[in-house]
Amino acid sequence: MLHKFNREMKEVYGEKCFARCTIFRWCQCYEARRVNIKDLSRPGQTHVVTNSATISTVHQLIRQNRWITKREIAVELPIRKRTLHSIIHKKLGFGKVCAQSEPKHL
Repeated sequence: MLHKFNREMKEVYGEKCFARCTIFRWCQCYEARRVNIKDLSRPGQTHVVTNSATISTVHQLIRQNRWITKREIAVELPIRKRTLHSIIHKKLGFGKVCAQSEPKHL
């Protein structure tokens, strides 16, 4: 039945069709009565939400000491360096100017 389904999907969607193994995994989940499409939690995965309190805390730390490093902030706050980079550059709009964080519009 799965082969017929996959063949029909390829006829309809062409190259944009999902891989056979993906469809097979979905069928296994459905047969196991898992109908929730959200990801299950994985062991070892930490989930940090970048809320406004976290962003404002990072902003305060940078304003207090413009020579603070990402590593120092990551040690002080429980944030991954990659998430911290996103907060500093995308959310706050800071960039490096002469080894000192400055707003990008200056």
